[in-house]
Amino acid sequence: MNRSTLVKRHPSLLSSSVDDDLVLFSAEQGMYYGTQAVGRRIWTLIEDEVSVAEVCDKLLDEFSVDRVTCEREVLQFVEQLANEGMVTVR
Repeated sequence: MNRSTLVKRHPSLLSSSVDDDLVLFSAEQGMYYGTQAVGRRIWTLIEDEVSVAEVCDKLLDEFSVDRVTCEREVLQFVEQLANEGMVTVR
């Protein structure tokens, strides 16, 4: 996985906002997942297929973070989502 990896959230997941946090439910896994503000924003950005670099570009405009840190953390987050079957990557 790298900056050019395309990612899109899995359409079968249910999500709900709780204050600034996001709660996701996977019926397939029978599991709930929670994430905070940045994870919630990433989830919003990957509604349609988008590259990791494009996600980072948006986050850099919205949050106080440097590019290297942003890319590393977005890649890590997307990998976790992929490992749980919550996104598709190509």
